[in-house]
Amino acid sequence: MHARNRTAAILGMVMAMLATLVVSLVLSPPARADQVISDIAYAPAQPAGSRGHLLDLYLPAGGITPRPLLIWHSGSAWSSDDGKNGAAAIAAVFNAKGFAVAGVSVRSSSQAIFPAQVHDIKAAIRWLRAHAADYQLDPNRFAMMGDSSGGWLTEMATFTGGVAALEGTVGTPGVSSALQAGLAFYSPTDFLQMNAQNLPGGGLDHNSPVSPESLLVGCAIQTCPSTVALANPVNYVDGNDPPLLFLHGQADFLVPHGQSVLLYNKIKASCGNAQFISIPGADHGKADVMDPARFGTQTTYTTTNCYGTTQFGTPNPTWDTFEQYLRGALKMGTSCQVTYATTTWSNGFTGSVTIRNTGTTPIDRWVLTWGWPGNQQITAAWNTTLTQTGAQVSARDAGHNAVIGASSSTNFGIEATYSGTNTAPPEFRLNGILCARVLG
Repeated sequence: MHARNRTAAILGMVMAMLATLVVSLVLSPPARADQVISDIAYAPAQPAGSRGHLLDLYLPAGGITPRPLLIWHSGSAWSSDDGKNGAAAIAAVFNAKGFAVAGVSVRSSSQAIFPAQVHDIKAAIRWLRAHAADYQLDPNRFAMMGDSSGGWLTEMATFTGGVAALEGTVGTPGVSSALQAGLAFYSPTDFLQMNAQNLPGGGLDHNSPVSPESLLVGCAIQTCPSTVALANPVNYVDGNDPPLLFLHGQADFLVPHGQSVLLYNKIKASCGNAQFISIPGADHGKADVMDPARFGTQTTYTTTNCYGTTQFGTPNPTWDTFEQYLRGALKMGTSCQVTYATTTWSNGFTGSVTIRNTGTTPIDRWVLTWGWPGNQQITAAWNTTLTQTGAQVSARDAGHNAVIGASSSTNFGIEATYSGTNTAPPEFRLNGILCARVLG
């Protein structure tokens, strides 16, 4: 256990590291967004003039609609009311993948103690869902991502979708605050065990009255265990939670790696769904846990339906890996095959399109898009809701065929006219991902 007389020095180091992290996020390339809407008030400021009830929304150019939404909150040891900072860097990655991104701020621990921060994030989620149609968001595909205390907030929101006592009265009432997936980086999960899990060489004194955790809950954590229990994400885990992917470096000096071990074990024991990527040598920061120099050294623990598996060296913690996880967790599909066959007559044809889900997770609601290389004009379609604008076509499920299970397929048909060439579409995309193409 770290000596208390070093608390102030370590806290200073914590804040310096967090400030460096925030700067690196802010200075990242701008988001590839069609529209950026800044400083949306999802609830009145509290206290007046503060920024804890603001969000920024990054809407992608193009892609399918309604869009899946990824909510981001930057960690600060609960010391900042501007957690939406850093979302531009996340949007720079995920807007290009078809996701809308919302950077959300919540109140700092100096402005309000727990559970205010959970009340705030739930209010933001409710506001975003209530306004989903305004921004072409898919209210059934909301995910959240955060690092450090932002990861804690992600886990609290992911695990407490049905906990009425944590809804609070902030902002928009009467709308679900549930998430469909979470992705957390190096998060605290059980405050009372943090000191015992510190690295042998030392670490932050989490038991100090002025530690970030104590300031969050309003008391030195070892003196108020019942209050702390309510702030521990691990205590809300059950088998009905949405899936969670979380990462932790084994050399984390600020939040012990053992915190994620505790969480994984609890999710597995509860028959929940989770993936835990453990990275040797990585400290506290996304640049550390996502460092390509460490690719292949990680261990990945996956638990589904009470059964756990362990993989060594795969998958690498990259943005593409996170996209694949989110697409699977949100039931958008991770890989697909489209078989396209036609029967042609003079200036016309009928087409059969078979979509096969080649991924391991189900697809719930789909949009298949393609572009014609010739002058094909669709005149009729069945088993789909279809629109054509110029050469671009979007075929949506017809309701009864919305779900495509893993290794399962569905099909629909079209009738069209053409002049000149009737060449098959060069590619098909299902919910935004490129499918393997088979010509019948």
